Amino acid sequence: MRRLSGRVDIPTKTSCYIGAALSARKLLWTALLAAGSLGCPAPAPPEGPLALLAQKPDGARAEVDVVTIGDEARDALLATQSWTVSFPRRSILTFGVGARFGGPGETPGWGRFVVAIDGLQIFSEMLNPRVAHDWKDVTVELDAPPPRGVLSISIRFTDKDGRDLPQPKELRLAVSEPVLHDRAAYGRARGVILISVDTLRRDHVGAYGYLKPTTPTLDGLARNGLLADDAVSVSSWTLPSHLSMMTSVLPGAHGGTDMKLGFNRSVPTLAEILKAQGYATHAVTSHLYVSKTYGLDVGFDSMNFRQDRQAENVANHAMDLIDRFGDRPFFIFLHFYDPHWHYAPPPDVLKLFERSYPGKLTGNLKDFQNLRPDQVSASDLDHLLALYDGEIRYTDNEIGRFVTHLTERGLLGRTLMVVTSDHGEEFLEHGSWEHQKTLYEEVIRVPLIVAGPGVSSRHETQPVNLLDLAPTILDFLSVKPAPSMNGLSLLRPVPVHRQMYGETDHTLDGSRLSFLRNGTESWKTILRTDPLSQTVRASEWFDLALDPAETINRPPQESLRLSIEARTRDAALKSRSRSAKTPVELSSEQKEKLRALGYIGR
Repeated sequence: MRRLSGRVDIPTKTSCYIGAALSARKLLWTALLAAGSLGCPAPAPPEGPLALLAQKPDGARAEVDVVTIGDEARDALLATQSWTVSFPRRSILTFGVGARFGGPGETPGWGRFVVAIDGLQIFSEMLNPRVAHDWKDVTVELDAPPPRGVLSISIRFTDKDGRDLPQPKELRLAVSEPVLHDRAAYGRARGVILISVDTLRRDHVGAYGYLKPTTPTLDGLARNGLLADDAVSVSSWTLPSHLSMMTSVLPGAHGGTDMKLGFNRSVPTLAEILKAQGYATHAVTSHLYVSKTYGLDVGFDSMNFRQDRQAENVANHAMDLIDRFGDRPFFIFLHFYDPHWHYAPPPDVLKLFERSYPGKLTGNLKDFQNLRPDQVSASDLDHLLALYDGEIRYTDNEIGRFVTHLTERGLLGRTLMVVTSDHGEEFLEHGSWEHQKTLYEEVIRVPLIVAGPGVSSRHETQPVNLLDLAPTILDFLSVKPAPSMNGLSLLRPVPVHRQMYGETDHTLDGSRLSFLRNGTESWKTILRTDPLSQTVRASEWFDLALDPAETINRPPQESLRLSIEARTRDAALKSRSRSAKTPVELSSEQKEKLRALGYIGR
């Protein structure tokens, strides 16, 4: 990501425009005043984003092709080209630069990209093909361009000093999807941003009463929107929860119930529905379970996935997407992974939660995953919680930076923001660490915030779950939900006493754990069953009104117990899709990454 703004004076008729990487607000006013004093004519009224690759060029049309760099294919310009265009008064030019080398050895030079208006350079970038593994998106703000001029993009292969070199035939230098935007058009169309903060416990969010300063950004969104007091996930691990967010069906229906199984494509996704309605659909994700490998990309125009990327990187890509698509209807999904183990927040953030620690534990899962409660001191546990809280705060800071960018682009008032998590995390409340193996409250209760135009500030006290996200988003956009969707819109009155079901097959003994829950003021059961016969191997029963920490197993009378067990098993069976399963074959590299994260070989 790179953003440029500023001003350069150039002679006579073109002295009305801005473009170089100089500074900013003061120069912007100077440029605007200069434009007025010189009598520059107003540009033509904006007609929406101008995709340059679709415009008639000056001279012969240069080669354009679909180029894949990293995991994203884009239409791209492969040689120098220019266009004569009309500029909105406040223009934004977005594009990506990339390099792909398919030959042996290393390339002997650099890609050099230059953008100019009427011959004056406004942007330049050198790209090393040896280390360029992703599209590098660029935003250039033109605060007072000429009403009409020649916009050129130059693509050259040079040495480090700028001398031209013969370009190897195996090397592709590309400028992807150059688009000229009118800054005034941002926010005219409605947009939706769905944010999933992986492994975020509800009770570590300030809006839910947590006293440590973990989530000032999320707390601000919650104050101005809907805060679901009793939101639960449909599972306690990443894959099934996120597929349920996107489809509004239970894990058994979408098929992503095991790390060897992906999305069965038996039902439409939220992204598919919105794409069919003309929305730009894009995602930035941070774990293999939330990637093309498991079918999470279905319906998205692009899904930029990098394993275990940091929140700053997600936010940077998110801002690029806003610059590229914020002047049209859009749906953007962002997956932040930082609160997930391993816990390693930036030191300056950690200081907010811990001054010192005399012990030896780190936030690496291998350091503590086999420790029993009697082997962990109070200071050890406080240290791990401080690391976890630091990761949450670091993520919240980056979400805050993204929200600031939305505000600067004029989008926040027209955009629906939905923030949630796929599951929580265990810190020995029931003798275990991490998640996925159990279904206690600390792993299934999640934060859920809905904020945006027309969403009143209120607490939703009725039970809700992740199946409600897609119907809520579609309701906001006045789009009809798919008949397969099981959730309800939270923008309408929510029925009382909804019973919530969830499950995990990621257990140590190969059983299926299922829960059925009647809300925080009523009963909850967790059944351990045989996945094939549905025979109940063991069960736990809790009165959440009297025992919210789930410390006492209180089985009800036999008739009620049998009735609830039957309902739980029915929920598991009836949600099972008849569609063929979709096996996932992981590469050795993917397996090694999961092993390093603690998913394999535990």
